[in-house]
Amino acid sequence: SFLLTLYPATTFLPPLLLALVLRPLSLNALNYLPAGPTPLLFALLAQYHAAIPHVYKYRIATSSSTSTTTPEGIVFSDKSLTYLLASQLALSQAPGSLLAAGVGWGVGLLWRNDILPEKLMSWRVSGWVVGEKRDGEGFEGLRRRLDGEGRASGVEGGRENANANAGSEGRQRRGMGRAILDQFRGAL
Repeated sequence: SFLLTLYPATTFLPPLLLALVLRPLSLNALNYLPAGPTPLLFALLAQYHAAIPHVYKYRIATSSSTSTTTPEGIVFSDKSLTYLLASQLALSQAPGSLLAAGVGWGVGLLWRNDILPEKLMSWRVSGWVVGEKRDGEGFEGLRRRLDGEGRASGVEGGRENANANAGSEGRQRRGMGRAILDQFRGAL
């Protein structure tokens, strides 16, 4: 859901900012925007930065003196390597890649701080698309409940449906992803 809703913003904002703001201000000197999903990756990195805490910190000493109680040095965390790789991506084809990284980080922060429109924030991909299983909910739960009511009321159609569905109660419906995998499993 996050990737699908932010994809249009991270795709269209960097070229628009480049064409309408930066190019006129730089007298057409800035005219390059690198290809790739850099804005989308930095939107994800903003979520990673805000949602996932560091597990441990470590210090790299910058001096060899051992007289102080706390060694002097640079403090890093387990997330430092991720930020190092992201900074390499942002600086790889500057200034265009910096623009894409800044837009991605900004859109990610807007999402995180609930500043984007409510319709955009509340939209979610359906559970069946990602293979989510629900116990007794949705159509299957409704079917079982209606079959139970049909048996309790003595309706003949309900009894026939209950007998027909008795063998299929043990099977659960497959998600779309599982059905596609099952289709190609025999070929592999």
